Amino acid sequence: MDTKNYGSILAVDDDPVVLNFISLLLNKYGYYVIACESAKDALDKIQTNKIDAVLTDIVMPVISGTELLEKIRITNPDVPVILMTGYADLDTAVDAIKRGVFDFIIKPYKPEQIIHSVEKAVKYKRLIEMEKDYKCILEEFNQEIETLISERTMNLMALTVADRVRNPATIIGYMGKKMLGRKDISDEFKENLTTIIEETEKLQKIVRDFQNLLKSKESKFRYEDINEVVESVISTIEKGAVKIVANLSEQPLKINMQKNLLRAAIALLIKNSVEATPENGMISIETCRDKDDVVLKISDSGSGMSEEAIDKIFDPFFSTKKHGFGMGLPLVKQIVSEHLGEIKVESELGKGTKFHIVFPFRWTNGKQN
Repeated sequence: MDTKNYGSILAVDDDPVVLNFISLLLNKYGYYVIACESAKDALDKIQTNKIDAVLTDIVMPVISGTELLEKIRITNPDVPVILMTGYADLDTAVDAIKRGVFDFIIKPYKPEQIIHSVEKAVKYKRLIEMEKDYKCILEEFNQEIETLISERTMNLMALTVADRVRNPATIIGYMGKKMLGRKDISDEFKENLTTIIEETEKLQKIVRDFQNLLKSKESKFRYEDINEVVESVISTIEKGAVKIVANLSEQPLKINMQKNLLRAAIALLIKNSVEATPENGMISIETCRDKDDVVLKISDSGSGMSEEAIDKIFDPFFSTKKHGFGMGLPLVKQIVSEHLGEIKVESELGKGTKFHIVFPFRWTNGKQN
């Protein structure tokens, strides 16, 4: 008995002899069969059982096979339905196709025809289930990446804003103290200056506490293969008509990483390349070992950047996009730096962009292990 393509089949025929033959045949090939002598019974059974495919006669009393097909397509659209009939004509076939029939078997049929059709239907059902599972995993993965990117982007923006607040607050406090020492100002002015100095000191303390809070979150680093990270990112990227060519090292390239963070950084770089590359353009991704370093290169055939833009792309709030916040590449640089790596960019208008990232194989000299 061949159970390679085992599945649950709902067989429907008002002729008990035919129904028994189909059941015995499918059982012989390892399928679990739920036999029904009416479409009404079949509709009840499909609601209470996991069905991989339906094999039904067309001509039946009360509810025909094509009507059963339509009802199943409404309630269980992923279940393939195979129609059998000895009264086939063009109109019947066209009607069945319109209703979404998976396959059509004309009586008298050979046993191998039924087995072949059922086998295809079960495989089709399993592929749909696999696709749904994959989409679910993909959505969870993308949501995880988006959440991580949003959190880190907000942290980076907050640190940047805090830094920009701290500097003027420090200057105001310094100037206030300097003016407070003058003898040609009134007592009221001195009192106001004292209040300003006290408030700037409070502001500086708030900024320091805020920065310490954000920086205190420790990341868990482990040695993992960067090739696996790159492959997982490529599989999730919406490429459109852009071709991505990966030339990854045959040997594992394990570095000390916080996997989710590094995956987010690589995803941002590849997404930027996809957005900058026109249809039918190409993105090249390469990993290799260079002595004591791991090298990641991401190149695209996109629009490229001017020298002025290259000098600013890692600056917070700078963006070449009309609706961008300019926090993507600064976040990438921050993540690379947290991994003790370096990132460089080469670009020319009309000739694409290349990101060159280098990570150390091992962290030494008291650095994190």
